[in-house]
Amino acid sequence: MENSKQILIVDDDANLRKTLRDILRLKGYEASGVNSGQAAIDLVAKQSFMVALIDLRLSDMPGLEVLKELKEITPETECVILTGFASTESAIQAINLGAYSYLQKPYDVDQLIVTIQRAMEKKETKYALSEAEKRYRQLYEGVIDGIIAIDLSGKIVDYNPSLSNLLQYSESEFKALTIWDITPEKWHEDTRKIQKQILTKGYSNLVEKEYLRKDGLAIPVEIIGFVSQDALGETIGMWAFVRDISEKKNTEATLRRQLQEVTTLHGIASAGTEATSIDELIQKTTEILQQTLYTNNFGILLYDSIKSTLKPHFSYIGLDENRRAKDESIKKGITGRTVRTKKGQNVPDVKTDADYLEANPRTCSELSIPIVVNKKVFGVINSESDKPNYYTDADRKLLTTLSNQLAIAIEKIQLFEAEKQHTKEITALYDTALATSSELETDTLYQKLYQEVKELFPLDVFSLVRYDQLAETFEIAYLKENDRLIQEFIGRKFNQEDSILYRKVVLEQKPLLSRDLVKEKIPQSTQISEEKKIHSWLGVPLITRGYVIGAISVEAFESGVFNENHRRLLESIAAQAAIALDNARLLEQTHSQIERLAALHDIDLVINSSLDLRVTLNILLDQVVEKLSVDAAAVLLLNPRSQILEYTASRGFHTHIIEQYHLRMGEGISGQAAMERHLVQALNLNELEDDLAYTNLMQEEGFASYYSVPLVAKGQIKGVLDLFNRTPLNPDQEWFNFLETLAGQAAIAIDNTSLLEDLHRTNVELSLAYDTTLEGWSKALDLRDKETEGHTQRVVDMTLRIAQSMGIDNEDLTHIRRGALLHDIGKMGIPDSILLKPGPLSDDEWEVMKRHPVYAHDLLFPITHLRSALEIPYHHHEKWNGLGYPLGLKGEQIPLPARIFAVVDVWDALTSDRPYRKAWTSKKALEYIREQSGTQFDPKVVDVFLSLIKSELINHTE
Repeated sequence: MENSKQILIVDDDANLRKTLRDILRLKGYEASGVNSGQAAIDLVAKQSFMVALIDLRLSDMPGLEVLKELKEITPETECVILTGFASTESAIQAINLGAYSYLQKPYDVDQLIVTIQRAMEKKETKYALSEAEKRYRQLYEGVIDGIIAIDLSGKIVDYNPSLSNLLQYSESEFKALTIWDITPEKWHEDTRKIQKQILTKGYSNLVEKEYLRKDGLAIPVEIIGFVSQDALGETIGMWAFVRDISEKKNTEATLRRQLQEVTTLHGIASAGTEATSIDELIQKTTEILQQTLYTNNFGILLYDSIKSTLKPHFSYIGLDENRRAKDESIKKGITGRTVRTKKGQNVPDVKTDADYLEANPRTCSELSIPIVVNKKVFGVINSESDKPNYYTDADRKLLTTLSNQLAIAIEKIQLFEAEKQHTKEITALYDTALATSSELETDTLYQKLYQEVKELFPLDVFSLVRYDQLAETFEIAYLKENDRLIQEFIGRKFNQEDSILYRKVVLEQKPLLSRDLVKEKIPQSTQISEEKKIHSWLGVPLITRGYVIGAISVEAFESGVFNENHRRLLESIAAQAAIALDNARLLEQTHSQIERLAALHDIDLVINSSLDLRVTLNILLDQVVEKLSVDAAAVLLLNPRSQILEYTASRGFHTHIIEQYHLRMGEGISGQAAMERHLVQALNLNELEDDLAYTNLMQEEGFASYYSVPLVAKGQIKGVLDLFNRTPLNPDQEWFNFLETLAGQAAIAIDNTSLLEDLHRTNVELSLAYDTTLEGWSKALDLRDKETEGHTQRVVDMTLRIAQSMGIDNEDLTHIRRGALLHDIGKMGIPDSILLKPGPLSDDEWEVMKRHPVYAHDLLFPITHLRSALEIPYHHHEKWNGLGYPLGLKGEQIPLPARIFAVVDVWDALTSDRPYRKAWTSKKALEYIREQSGTQFDPKVVDVFLSLIKSELINHTE
């Protein structure tokens, strides 16, 4: 201390100042004296003194005022008041103003020296305490570790800046807290145990716990505590050193994380070696990652490149069943973006991501990494957390490493599975060859083929169809859905137009693979039910000896099931199956032909040896029922006099109802077969009209299929052979050929015993005479109307030429010819006074004349043979614009033959002389017809007519 011996004497008595100065110097002190209070104040402002001796009464100011001023300037200076006028009041005032002592003059020198020494000792003691406090505070505030002191109630009574910085509380905030406010609740019990140990032992062990930062973050700390006591040794609280061990914990966490990562990588590497399938690999990978790193919402999504969707693997953790079963388009979602970009996505806050699709409302952050196998996205590793900013760059790098390792393992398994599948396919092809090469029974062959295919394909439906090249039809030979034989479909036939799939396979002789029939909007001919639609379809042709005999297909309810590997395999199987199926077909066909030839031989023997028609027919029916595999058969013979088909013989009926049947020609299916002279079939008798013949018989006998074939010999109808079956029949062409052969033999037998052939032939000749009769009628009309002589034949010829040019077939041309011949047959009902009138007709006469199409209809309609020829006689005066007669038909409501004839009739009328005018020139008539195109005439017919005129196909001279 620089002023340790400096003493200031403040007294206006010079002698006293000198005496005191000398005494003090003798005692080893340095003394300075001033004669006034102001001088003392000025000096103290410049120089510090250890002790000041102040006279109570000074000439310029009271000593107490000087005391006050000195204490304000230098509080550390100890002041002693000297006075010859002592009083209790002044002593108290002096002590209150900070005086160390108060001495009364005259004073004892020794007492003065002792007082000065004690004042100096106090000064030195205070200084030492101050220095000690300063050093303690420097240590307290400068220590790196935190220090906290609490009272026995737990209130925080002191702390150092390190602790304040660590917990981020202000001074006022800290002093309002207790130890429990900054201790997480999970550590309260441990804290009580620590306090108990301190109070018992005086200190605690070094322990780890957590303190809460102001923002709520838990800070890991290491503490050691001690008891706090007062001067009397009483326990008043506790204090502790607090060390922030966050870095230590982070280091430990990093080490643990690295150990987990190494363990995880090793586990996935082992899983890649041990797993025998990709599903097993993914499941093990998910389990490993759940046990080590990610526990809440984590898993792998598989990418379907066909559908462009992601679907969670069944091992995905944290999803409900609905979410796990749902496909998500890659056009949306964070995982979808991962696939689209082939880049990892670390989203700290999913709520701010425009692509995010909410699956779990608690999700706050998401990390998504693509799994790329052979440069193609296989799937996505995805993890979600309910904490924002949860995933770090280290997480991204780790999952990327795991993704790469997983991709390598997947690729190895794919190679292994491909090799395994290849071996399985070769074995299956060998087994198929063995199974089919020795089997010549088609149903057994179908079953064996199905079993081999089912082992190799993830199918729901298997179908095999046969193809008839002559009829250009398909027939379902075999159909199974999930091992269930669909019997009601077997034997069903359909045309090429009814199956786009089979038609394309057969006609192009190439396989066809559809990954989604519904999406591609392709109809499916073997759709078993509307509830379960076929999506995936793979079909291949069955080809042998250069021609297609059918096709096989595998089908699935899910889309994208089959791929090119399946296509290649099914082709190989089909190549073997086609040979076996064709061999079986040929063998069965040969057996069938031999049996049928034997049957025909037996029938020939009967025909040649028996004159009894009933015996012959009974043997014939026995062969029909047996060889054609039907339930019942009957022969109805034609009575030439009544033209009625009458029951003659039958086999296989449960009732006698058939014996009561007789049908007119053209009545029912049998009558239609006899009339039209070709086979007629009814495959669905439930749809037949109730009033048709055989309806009652069908219901009583329970028949489902019915065929009727005419018995024709030497061009004459002898009767019909009717076949019945109680289940739907789908026979092939050979069946029909044999049926027609049997029918031919039956007709020959009937013809050999029939004595009515001449009469029937006469009836046929009469029907052929219809046309001659019609021509006679038309000539009679021309003779009646002399002015139009030759008109009929001209319009007939011209009408037929136009009709041929417009593509009308020959059968319809016959009816058009008859209609043209009889176009004016209705004029037979018009009086001669009107029909032959030389001048224009009156309005009333025109009304009568307009009735002749109606007369034609009334005359011809009752004649069945001429009904098809009615269109021209009845409608040739209708007009394109609807203003014609008799019905006012418009446009294409008018039958085409009538539209054609209308043009020809007007042309011939205009270019022919009439009683009331001369014939027009061709040019004028053509101009008129052009003008009436679209008004009176069909524009298309007019175009054809004009084209024929110009090309001279219709010869007409002006």
